[in-house]
Amino acid sequence: MYDIIISGYYGFDNSGDDAILMAIIDNLRSLRQDLRIVILSKNPEKTRSAYGVDAVDRFNLFEVLRVMKNAKLFINGGGTLITDITSTRSLMYYLATIHLARKKGLKVMLYANGIGPVRGKLNRMLTSRVINQVDVITLREEASRKELDSLDITRPEIAVTADPALWLQPSPPEEIRSLWEQESITSELPMVGFCIRKWEGYDKYSNTIAGLADYMVRTFGVKPVFIPMHFPGDLDVALDIASKMTEKAAVMKNRYSVAQTLGMINQMEMVLGMRLHALIYAVSLQVPVIGLIYDPKVEGFLQYVNQPSAGHVKVLELETVKKLSAEIWEKRSQIKAQLALQNVQLKEKAYHNARIAIRLLDNQ
Repeated sequence: MYDIIISGYYGFDNSGDDAILMAIIDNLRSLRQDLRIVILSKNPEKTRSAYGVDAVDRFNLFEVLRVMKNAKLFINGGGTLITDITSTRSLMYYLATIHLARKKGLKVMLYANGIGPVRGKLNRMLTSRVINQVDVITLREEASRKELDSLDITRPEIAVTADPALWLQPSPPEEIRSLWEQESITSELPMVGFCIRKWEGYDKYSNTIAGLADYMVRTFGVKPVFIPMHFPGDLDVALDIASKMTEKAAVMKNRYSVAQTLGMINQMEMVLGMRLHALIYAVSLQVPVIGLIYDPKVEGFLQYVNQPSAGHVKVLELETVKKLSAEIWEKRSQIKAQLALQNVQLKEKAYHNARIAIRLLDNQ
């Protein structure tokens, strides 16, 4: 028997999704230590080992149905799962598991989800039909509420909260110092983090980012540090952009835990990120950010926390982002103080997701 099934983009070696899962489990167990939790994962063995919970193959229908037969609450999330921007197949997977959970009589919660965009006509119709059957939806930013409205999803209880990863804590500074040494990174200079992924228009924006990093070295006297969030793709991108620079940059070449990645970002003076959870990590640690938008979820988060973006990467202009980086660099102490105050409310909202889930579990 299980109390809770958690479904999401788990077991794919993505730091952001690993962070979401870790935070959800930690928050739920802080409210009820003896919860019996099972995860739908691409890599069940690794998930079991990393999080101390049971896990089954997310693509094994018989295993999924078996755990649904013996569970009470189905959690979809967190993350942006209800979207077809990645693929229709991905959207159909999440809608199908939600539908199966309802058929099996489980309570269903969308936990701190990002919603949309859902673009296909049939996709929108199916999404509206399935999601209107869930019990509770919590959202990690306001933009997702607008997408729910456009999909005519009105029946479930809906609340705008915040991303669970805002609760996570970084590894201590002494551990991070040893990681710098392992990577042969030595610098007395302030560091600026870059968390970049490949997307449409990469050839152009990769050159722009390389030019920006060179500008920041020459203008602010910083050390650019490229921090991959998803392996191996982000590492390839980091090495490529660093090779296009005329100044020297550091690239973190190994895969690190969520806490270690948080610890690295905690030592940055600023983070420029395409990866949503690089920006979430930074904001949670009061590190000023500049977002580089490739997906509406990034823009939605930046608007929710009132932090700047340099616009969409497909139209990224070097002079524009140089000017913005200079403004943020100059105001970074003020921004840190603002983020410290804002994080009190954000963390409370993030924790509220777990309270809602436990309430739903109790109201069987």
